[in-house]
Amino acid sequence: DQPGGALCTVNREELTDTLPQADRAGVFSLPAHDIATLTEVATERRFAVFHVNLAGCIESSEVLERLADQLHFPDWFGQNWDALADCLTDFSWREAEGYVLIIERLGDFRAAGDDDFDTLIEILSDASASWSVMGIPFWAFLVLEA
Repeated sequence: DQPGGALCTVNREELTDTLPQADRAGVFSLPAHDIATLTEVATERRFAVFHVNLAGCIESSEVLERLADQLHFPDWFGQNWDALADCLTDFSWREAEGYVLIIERLGDFRAAGDDDFDTLIEILSDASASWSVMGIPFWAFLVLEA
């Protein structure tokens, strides 16, 4: 039931070595206390780092709006799952050595009980695979809630 896997506690040296490896990127769980270390290492590696807070989002439309806002999507973003997939595999407006999305407060959205949470995870995973083919790491970290 957990996305991709979990990095129990982030080891800075291991993270520095692993983050640039596009073939290892994907969707992972992350303990909240490791956000700062992940952000530091990703920034040092010249990755674009996006923090997304989904607190209070229940409907997919709310999640899409929050992602568009906090990831600074271009005006052509169509506010649907297909448009999200398109934007997550483009980033022409924010070129970088790699991409890290840190998504927090997913609890309300996940608890809504429909398939939208799974759709989000699938889109994130597909985006990571798409970038991996080009040798560019795309990581999505879902912050574990207490």
